[in-house]
Amino acid sequence: MNIIITNIGRRGYLVDYFKAALGADGKVYSSDCDVTSSGLYGNCDGYFILPRPVDDEEKYVNALINVCLNNNINTVIPIIDPEIYILSGYRERFLRSGIRVVVSDRCVLDICYDKLKMNDFLKSCGFSVPMTFPTLEEFEAAFSNGLICLPVVIKPVLGSGSADTFFANNIEKVRALFRPGMIIQERLEGDEYGADIFNSLECEPLRCVVKKKISMRSGETDKSISVHIPEIETCLIKLAKVLKHIGNLDCDIILSHGTVYIIDLNPRFGGGYPATHAAGVDLTAVLCKLLQGESIRPEFGGYEEGVLVMKEISIRKVLMKELLK
Repeated sequence: MNIIITNIGRRGYLVDYFKAALGADGKVYSSDCDVTSSGLYGNCDGYFILPRPVDDEEKYVNALINVCLNNNINTVIPIIDPEIYILSGYRERFLRSGIRVVVSDRCVLDICYDKLKMNDFLKSCGFSVPMTFPTLEEFEAAFSNGLICLPVVIKPVLGSGSADTFFANNIEKVRALFRPGMIIQERLEGDEYGADIFNSLECEPLRCVVKKKISMRSGETDKSISVHIPEIETCLIKLAKVLKHIGNLDCDIILSHGTVYIIDLNPRFGGGYPATHAAGVDLTAVLCKLLQGESIRPEFGGYEEGVLVMKEISIRKVLMKELLK
C-alpha cells in the first residue's frame, strides 16, 4: 500500500509515523501547494507540488489523481479542512481509479465545519454545548435579560485553527468585533481538553485518547498531557457512534463544573495528534491495518497517562535556487 499525505504543511511527523506503520510494505509520499512547506522535505519517498484545491477543485482533483496513478499510490490522506471537504465529493471518482480517499461523508463534514449545524446536532443527541447566538440582536436581548454574562467568545460559523476568534469583555467590543457569518458564545470556565476519537472504516469507535491542554500556538495544541477522565471518554465514544465519522476525529472539550461541553470537531489528524501517538496509541498503524483489510478490536483507556508532549521549533535546510529567479 502506498500513501500520499496531501497539503502536509508543517506536519512532516505524519510521514514518519506512517512510514513506521507501513515498514517495507509501502511508500509514503507528500504534497502541498506551497513549495516552501517544510513537511515536503522530510523522510517521504517523494513529494509533489499541486494546485491549490480551493482555487480550482476540478484542476486539483485531476492533478492529484494523475500523481496517484503515475506513482502507484492507492490511498490519499488529506489533513486540511478545505481540501477534506472538497475531496469528499470526489470519493467515487477516485475509487474508479483504484484510489481510496480517507474522508468522512459530506453530511458528517457539514456538521463538523458549520458550528451552528454542529451545535444543533450535538444538542439533538443530548450533548452539552456553549450557549450560542448567531446574531448580535439575539445576543443583546439575552444579555439584557441576564441570560448570558461577559466575557464572550466571537468566532466564525465556518472556520478552523482558531482563526478570527476573539474574546470580548464588554458590550462595545462585542459590537465592534461581530460581523455577519460569526457567532457569539458564552465563555465557559473550566479546563480545556483535546481528544482523538478514532472510528473504523465502517464508523465503529475503536480508540479514544484525552489530553489536557496546557498551551496553544497558532490555533494548535502546543503543550498537552495525557489524562484519563471517564466522563469525557464516555461522552466521546457516544459521540463517535452517532456522528459516524471515518478515521480520526480531533475534538476540543471544556470540562466546566462537572459538565462536558463539546466545543469543536475536526474530522482529521489534528495538530494535537503527536500527543496521542506519544501516549502509546498509534492511530496511523491502526488506519494502515484497516486499509489493508485487517480487523481491529475496540480498545479504550489503554494509553499511558501523564505523558507531557511539547512541540519545539526545528530547522530544515533545502537548496532551492529557483526561488531566487
